[in-house]
Amino acid sequence: MGKKVEHPLDILREELQQTNVALKCAYDKFNYVTEPELIEASIYEISALKARYSYLLRCIKEQEPAARSGGRTAVSAAVAASAGKGGPVCPV
Repeated sequence: MGKKVEHPLDILREELQQTNVALKCAYDKFNYVTEPELIEASIYEISALKARYSYLLRCIKEQEPAARSGGRTAVSAAVAASAGKGGPVCPV
């Protein structure tokens, strides 16, 4: 049996979801650290993850019209990082 080939849009959505989870964890870590160096590191981590999230979201939005015209219904899996408040706390 052959290996299932994923659609590039599905791969982007999965990466976006993973980045969203990592961003939530980074915000949780920022909220609990007290050392100045760790606070600074958390800020850089959040900034990098937000840039990656924006990039992936832009890629998905650019590819969705092409997916729709191919007869496939595309549903965005993007969830704002702030929408996850109250979720599980990631280990620090």
